[in-house]
Parts: sequence; C-alpha cells; structure tokens
Amino acid sequence: MGYMKFPSFLLNGKGLDSKGEIMDWLKKFMMAVNKTNIFVGKLMVGVTLLAVFVITLEVVLRYVFNKPTNWGHETMILLFAIFYCAAAGYAHYYRAHVRVDVFYSTRSERTKAYLDLINAVFFFLFTIVFIYTSWNFYWSSQTMQAGSKIFGIEISGEMSFTDWQPPYYPIKFMMPFGGFLLFLQGIVWLIRDIHMAVTGRQMT
Repeated sequence: MGYMKFPSFLLNGKGLDSKGEIMDWLKKFMMAVNKTNIFVGKLMVGVTLLAVFVITLEVVLRYVFNKPTNWGHETMILLFAIFYCAAAGYAHYYRAHVRVDVFYSTRSERTKAYLDLINAVFFFLFTIVFIYTSWNFYWSSQTMQAGSKIFGIEISGEMSFTDWQPPYYPIKFMMPFGGFLLFLQGIVWLIRDIHMAVTGRQMT
C-alpha cells in the first residue's frame, strides 16, 4: 500500500495545477477512508464473535455448572457497545442505515444524488453534534477521579461499579471515534453525489 501524497497546490501555495491532480487526490482520500472503514467493519466481526462466545460461556457456566461469573454479562454489553459505535462508518460505506423511502428508489441515479445532497445537510449536522457531545461524554469519563490505582499509583478514569471494575472510558471513546469514521464516510458519499449531480456519471 503506497502513501497518500498531498497535491502540490497544498504544498507550494501556487493554486490548483490541474483538475486531474485534485481528482486524483480526492480518489486517494476516498480510497483511504473506504479501506479504513472496511478494516474496522471486519474487525467488528471479530468483536461480535467474541461477545457471542462470552455470553455463551456465561450461560453454560451459570446453568450447567452453577458457577456464574461476575464479568461475563457486562463484558458482552461492553463488546456490543464497541461494535455498535465503531461500525457506523462501515454501515454507511454500504449505505446500509435505515431510511424511510417514499419515492427515492424509483428515481434516476442523478435525481437520487440531488436528494442525497439535500439529506447531507442534516447528516453532517447530526454527525458534527454527535462527535462534539460524545467527545465531551468520553472526556468527562477519562478525567474522572475514581480512585483507581495501578501498582499503587492513582490513575484517572471512570471504572465500573462491579466487582471486577473494568474501565469505561476506552468504551466511551468509541463513540466519538465511530462518529468521526461516519463523518469521513459521509464526505466520500458527498463527493460521489456532487460528481453524479454535476456530470450524470458515477465516479470511477
């Protein structure tokens, strides 16, 4: 995999060299975002399988051996929380989020692009607000003084109130992280929709 090179107009301050150069850079950016979300999406498959394994193990230990754990149920919830947040960009890569379709599916590809551009206003408004609020939510968890210690050194960060006390702040970090990936994937679709609306052709 090669490194994404920035176009010369961003480096030399002399303006755009050519339409071809900026299109090449946009395509590299889009490819990088797509590959990142695909990688994270596939990684979340492993997280889901791990969550299923944990809850299955908990059920077997609880009802077959009468030896329930104090961590199985909560671990399953935390793993599914990671999946739910981090997979947002992957779902948007396929445009798989639920939508209310009254007449969209019967329109031409160019008309769909115009409708998607209108919808993008609300999409980015929601995504920006979500990233902002979820970052504050995460940061308050990260900086919370919960009295936790490692090797006698007190560390900050929200912890669970259960017996095994897993940290909550890494899980809450997945909210702004997932929102950022969703935002980037939205930019990719915005570029594609603008190209379709202007030219009437799919961007290749």
